[in-house]
Amino acid sequence: MNKTEHVLLQLTGRALFGAPADFDPAAVDWPAVYREASNQALSLLIWDILGTEERAAVPGDTASRWEQDSLRRIMSNEQLLYEQEQVIRLLAEASVPCVILKGSSSAANYPNPSLRIMGDIDLLVKPEQQMQAMKVLQANGYGDILEESHHCHMTVHKGGITVEVHKEPNGLYMNPDAEIAQKLHVFFADAIDQRQCEDGLPFLTDEQQAVVLILHKLEHFMTSGLGLRQLCDWAVFIEKRMDDVLWTGLQPVLSDFGLLTFTGLMTRVCVDYLGMPERKAPWAKQYDAETAAKVIEQILKEGNFGTKAEKYGERLFNDPSSSNRVASFIRVSGNACREHWPPCEKHAVLMPAAPFVLLSRYLVQRRRGERPKLNLKKKYRQAGYDQKLYKELKPFVVE
Repeated sequence: MNKTEHVLLQLTGRALFGAPADFDPAAVDWPAVYREASNQALSLLIWDILGTEERAAVPGDTASRWEQDSLRRIMSNEQLLYEQEQVIRLLAEASVPCVILKGSSSAANYPNPSLRIMGDIDLLVKPEQQMQAMKVLQANGYGDILEESHHCHMTVHKGGITVEVHKEPNGLYMNPDAEIAQKLHVFFADAIDQRQCEDGLPFLTDEQQAVVLILHKLEHFMTSGLGLRQLCDWAVFIEKRMDDVLWTGLQPVLSDFGLLTFTGLMTRVCVDYLGMPERKAPWAKQYDAETAAKVIEQILKEGNFGTKAEKYGERLFNDPSSSNRVASFIRVSGNACREHWPPCEKHAVLMPAAPFVLLSRYLVQRRRGERPKLNLKKKYRQAGYDQKLYKELKPFVVE
């Protein structure tokens, strides 16, 4: 961890928990801190927490860019929140109840919710109402449904706003254990009916929200890259909502899903590196400090959704449930075919054609600039370390 990253973590801890920071503002490379905060989608949060002496130490051109960026982020957040309210209203009028996934449901746990940078609007509806929800949105100014299929959500745009309508949370199909996947489906089956309302917004129950946050972190850590913003979401969730009663009920649930070690390690990272009070999660210290150190290094290396390190295609080789990278390639490729070309899930005879269908789709998307160049040899080499680390996290290993 370099000095810039160390300063950023201290400032993040101050912003979230009032943790003390120990550095000389005059000795800090503030342009580098700004770049790193931007890569981690924390620029707004960090700019707000800077003191008078620290802001005076930021070079004028950097301070100007940082301030303008912060104002733009605030306006974008306000626009997204307004549009989210309209979408929820439209769905309610059409008798399509929903809950908010991530976004403002995570922001609600921050000391100042307006400082969490939002990206898009993620809503969960009942599976049988997903297409109805999409028709409602299209009838109210949202464009065509994106062609690219996804196993859990459909996407539409209006202007610069993206709405993803989920029939289930992300991450349910990541595990190789069909029994665990079925348990997760059952766990979220009543999510809409059990939703709770806060400030007029529909949220998941605390227990369900905790599992969604963990699944989201696991998925991005193993695929596109997990950033500090997602780690902050978990840290403030614990600070605001976790108590002995919730943890007593949540622990066996996470254990049953094979998510207990990953949850413990992510929480230890929050305690060790984000200044989260240990009293909020005393159980975190039982998890390995060295593995937690590897996790934070990976997060700092990759940035928010992999902005610092392109990981596209690496997932093919780093499946922790596989014995090696070749076995991983075979397993993940097969799963990808079934997930992204549903006909071969229903008709096994189509399976041999699936790789060619996905390859053709990728080539079209690549020409449109929607996908990065895929270098399988390079990804194979890069995935070696990651696969070993992921095994230490024990994803979907029931303990």
